[in-house]
Amino acid sequence: MRSRERHCAANKTLVSVLTSYLMLVSPLGATTILGMNIDEVAQGAELIFEGKVIEHNIRENAAGMIVTYVTFKIEELIKGEYEEPLLELKFTGGRLGGHIMEISGLRIPSPNEEGIYFVESINRNLVNPLLGWSQGHYLIYEQGGERRVSTVSERPVTDVLSTQSVPVALRRPVSVIDSDTDPATGVVTTGETLNPDQALTTESFKAKIRSLVDH
Repeated sequence: MRSRERHCAANKTLVSVLTSYLMLVSPLGATTILGMNIDEVAQGAELIFEGKVIEHNIRENAAGMIVTYVTFKIEELIKGEYEEPLLELKFTGGRLGGHIMEISGLRIPSPNEEGIYFVESINRNLVNPLLGWSQGHYLIYEQGGERRVSTVSERPVTDVLSTQSVPVALRRPVSVIDSDTDPATGVVTTGETLNPDQALTTESFKAKIRSLVDH
């Protein structure tokens, strides 16, 4: 009888440990994101800016989900109207205490990260406020004394080409993307073997985006 009681107690302990583990790490299901071209991203964004992440504020919302409020210092506004020097955007997911919630394919801008951000909306309640997810999220890094641009997967960006100049018959069909890493169509990236010095400078990248916005 005591042996059976000890066996039952062991099973309860195992169930308790597994339950605690599942509560600690709770990734949500796979995410499907529609592929966009850079013209659509530039023209569809409410706000485009160069900035730096200065703070993460992680909370639990009314639905019991973890959300991360990211505060950016705006270095330069490329498109849109926003008068404050700081902008707070809400991303779904994050780590709060011992609990982690992840959205497949969603990359929250990191503390101290510098980048160029294409914001879909500053007011709507979105899972990811960046338009097209990784398609509206680009990083700035320094190389050889120059500030240059890469994708979120750190592939240097060598050019930005408008897809409007490509005949409709030759354009890439609408598809889904790996939302964690893929840039917008028209953003040309290098292979790993190409010298990152060949990447666009931040100023060149912004100039090309302004041209797309104006057209």
